[in-house]
Amino acid sequence: MTSIRKENLVLVNAFLTNSLVLRGLIDYLGNFFRVHFIDLPGFVRDIPPLSEVTLENYAAYVRRRIDDLDLNSYLLGGISFGFAVISHLDPGERCKGVVAITPFLDSRWLNLGLVKKSTYSFLVRLTLAFDLPLKIWNHRLFHRVFHWYSDYPADRIETLLNEMEGRTFFETARIILTHRQPCRFQNLPYVLILSHFDRTIKNGPLLELFEKKIDRLKVVRAGFDHYPLEVSQDYFQSRFAQEDIHDIIVFFGERSPTSIS
Repeated sequence: MTSIRKENLVLVNAFLTNSLVLRGLIDYLGNFFRVHFIDLPGFVRDIPPLSEVTLENYAAYVRRRIDDLDLNSYLLGGISFGFAVISHLDPGERCKGVVAITPFLDSRWLNLGLVKKSTYSFLVRLTLAFDLPLKIWNHRLFHRVFHWYSDYPADRIETLLNEMEGRTFFETARIILTHRQPCRFQNLPYVLILSHFDRTIKNGPLLELFEKKIDRLKVVRAGFDHYPLEVSQDYFQSRFAQEDIHDIIVFFGERSPTSIS
């Protein structure tokens, strides 16, 4: 019996995630797609950071990686900040559509109060202005503060602190907190995946914008948080229904693969 061909899915990571943290999601989606996960520079140890951290430079890196894959066809996906990155590149004629997973567009779409956003922005700018990232990133006190402030499990925090480069963290945080340029939408079909439990992105205005800008749009509502505490394959399988994934595959013009057990 001939197996059904899986479409290529190129997926770009969010802020404070990488292929190590999201291994469970990659494995789950791998039941339905050929997943090519692209870690952004500076988010894992084996990929050197950018000399200048900008959305355009991130996008240029992802474009080069896609070219290296030399795929006949593919879907282009971005998770949160990863979507802002892919919206700054030309996906080319081989791209059949875009998957926006709890997408970040710019700072106006963050579900942060003005005081908290201003405070974060001030601290990040101060750290960069005094060239402190390399000095504090590996400092024991900074690690303690990171553990105290974050809801992440301790082992995941240590993975992020050990894998991510300090300047990349602060420069990317600066972009997220201050970037306000309009998002660029491609003339392609889009799947927008929103979460019922998203406390980071403003779902309502986001949905309205996508419905206004995208001619061919499919909206899927999943049950995982923007930064879920649990990241196993079983977790994503329980919060992102197989039926929804089948519908996404059909939406992009492919036959749906057999359900996993």
